[in-house]
Amino acid sequence: MLVLLALAPVSAAARTPAAAEVRTVRVVPGEAGPVLEVVSSLPLTPALQLLEGPLRLVIDLPASILSTTRKRIPFRNEQIKDIRINQYRSGPAVTRIVVDLASPVRYTWDALGNRLNIRLRADLAAPSKPASVPAFTSGVQPVAVPFSESSSGTLVEAGDRVASGSSITAGAETAVLRLARGGEVRVCPGTTLSVTTSSNGQDLMLGMSTGAMETRYHLEESSDSVLTPDFRIVLPGPGEFNFAVSADSHGSTCVSSLPGSTSSVVVAELLGTGTYEIKPDQQVLFHQGNLQTVESPVAPCGCPARQVPVSRASAEAGPVIPEDQAGTNLQIASSGDVSARPSGSPASSGDDASETKPVPEAQAGAIKVEVDAPLVFSGTERAKARARTPPAPILEAAALPLSGKPAPPLPAVLVLPPDSRLEHKGILVRLKGFLGSMFR
Repeated sequence: MLVLLALAPVSAAARTPAAAEVRTVRVVPGEAGPVLEVVSSLPLTPALQLLEGPLRLVIDLPASILSTTRKRIPFRNEQIKDIRINQYRSGPAVTRIVVDLASPVRYTWDALGNRLNIRLRADLAAPSKPASVPAFTSGVQPVAVPFSESSSGTLVEAGDRVASGSSITAGAETAVLRLARGGEVRVCPGTTLSVTTSSNGQDLMLGMSTGAMETRYHLEESSDSVLTPDFRIVLPGPGEFNFAVSADSHGSTCVSSLPGSTSSVVVAELLGTGTYEIKPDQQVLFHQGNLQTVESPVAPCGCPARQVPVSRASAEAGPVIPEDQAGTNLQIASSGDVSARPSGSPASSGDDASETKPVPEAQAGAIKVEVDAPLVFSGTERAKARARTPPAPILEAAALPLSGKPAPPLPAVLVLPPDSRLEHKGILVRLKGFLGSMFR
């Protein structure tokens, strides 16, 4: 009997399962909707129930202990308003995740090892409630007014009111939201943006999964946030916040400061403690949702530049008249002497006596060209003349025999005798000089 009493506590302890450690809880995009991903130290089997008043999805994780310090996941879309996490019980240990819903959802779950996936999608079969019009309700002010720069490209019309919790989808062109407090938010083409305000109506929270957006406004003593699947981008006032934010399907997030911005923004991890400050005149790309991989973006982060329509003028080419039908004389129809005589009439007495061949009738509005000067140059005739000209007889000239020719005789040289008069005059001059020297 004593042996049985000693073994009973050991058997009860052996049947007690070890508590799993809930390490991370995050939201990742899925094919049909968001996926709530739970990573733990041991495999978990959840217990899910959908409750009303308010509408929420409660997820209990038996035999689990919450190890993360985060109690809230700031994720929001058309169906989900908020996600809360807490340690519901300690003995037995139960971790509870509450998903606050804006509309009914359908859910499924699957597990792979220590990773639990809870997949959510919109319940299209649920009866929809009539849409409320907060702009007509006393005491409720719209958050923003959609303003379209053109007649197309956005799914909302100018003049509608966007209340808290609404979503705006831009079509082929950028949709502009004029904020009631001042400034504007630009929703780039193909982007769906959710708009939520705080209870006091001062702080603004914008959320998007993929796409791009731009903020262009001034903040005083308030703080706005932009949520992407991986980051929370905080805009702490006061200051001028002109920033562009974009995110793709791979998680790469680009944040860029636009001209006129005077304050910095802080990028914080949704499922971590890392932060990064982006100062004015700075643009940063976080590759694949990792705050540690900081790169310089190649392309701009914001909306594409608006295309300016270009006017193009064109004129149909006139008819081409073959050379054999143009005749010997062509005349310009706009010249003064041509208007005086009809087309095909004989030329004046000073011109060639031959008549101009009639030009075929052209279509209405076509340009008629007539020239009154004869055509004196033809490339075809010149080419034919060159073809008929024989080549120079270079080879024949080289084969001719060569013969020597004697040099012409030199002309005869005639030597004249000296003049006798000059010789007699020379003797007298010498005699005169001799006699003169004797009588000196």
